[in-house]
Amino acid sequence: MPTTPARGHPRSAAVLGALALVGAVLLGGCGGGEDGTGRPAPAASSSAGAADTLIATGLERIAAGDTDGARDTFEAVLVLDPANAYAHYNLGYLAQDDGDLATAIDEYNQALTTDPEMAPALYNLALLTEPADLDIAVDLYRRVLAVKPDDAATHMRLGFALHHLGRKGEAASLLAKGIELDPAMKDVPAPS
Repeated sequence: MPTTPARGHPRSAAVLGALALVGAVLLGGCGGGEDGTGRPAPAASSSAGAADTLIATGLERIAAGDTDGARDTFEAVLVLDPANAYAHYNLGYLAQDDGDLATAIDEYNQALTTDPEMAPALYNLALLTEPADLDIAVDLYRRVLAVKPDDAATHMRLGFALHHLGRKGEAASLLAKGIELDPAMKDVPAPS
């Protein structure tokens, strides 16, 4: 989730991460439209399938630059499934991209209510939390690493945060690990 204004996370990585998440949902939900007995799946499965289709459409709209259309699509998902973590995550991403940080934080928190291990939501929430409460951001970055232990960007952000908090030994170890995982990280400047 690298250089993007105020986030330190490239837009293309966020879109690709969201696409990967949706791909996992779509693949996990593939069942041929039956419940395993040859009968049609219950209506709840139809709603889940419709929500998955709308998520994919919303991601296509983000990729095409149609953020208003994407936002409308993710909001339609929430009509079908009010707790849909992917819709909340993507609405958070769009709000963050628009500079509406309060809405972004709320949407990421709603995504995490449904899926407490959603690494992209944890990461973006940590980025937004850094300026107000670095200790909470550190906890969020640690949660990301619990789910994605080989995420170079998270190692770097956590290392920078710990360095800022004066925990230089642990910071150096995390920064070294981030660079080991992705040598291009050696050129990433520390956030202020």
